[in-house]
Amino acid sequence: MNWILSILYILFTSLGVIFMKLGGDSISIGLKNVIYFKIGILTFLGFVFYMASFLLWQKLLVTFDLTYIIPLLTGIMQIVVLLIGYCIFKENINIYNIIGITVIGVGVLLIGIK
Repeated sequence: MNWILSILYILFTSLGVIFMKLGGDSISIGLKNVIYFKIGILTFLGFVFYMASFLLWQKLLVTFDLTYIIPLLTGIMQIVVLLIGYCIFKENINIYNIIGITVIGVGVLLIGIK
């Protein structure tokens, strides 16, 4: 069950990143005619996924040791975000990215060993 929460956290955080990036700069805040707030649907979906991931993050922090869960999921998210950038947004990956992800991957594996 706890690993399901971790997978859902990674999924919701990833979807939040994707939709926020796709939504672009769609937030408008102003004081004209009192106060208004306008947000695009993709950005709104990104916020919804981030809110869900935040709630899952809170549960994960309570369930697991901090010295285990924070480095583990943060490292995994760094790898996932790099892959999202490359696969979905056609961003470039250079040798430093590959070296960094390799080091992070080794770190995640070492942290995962009990």
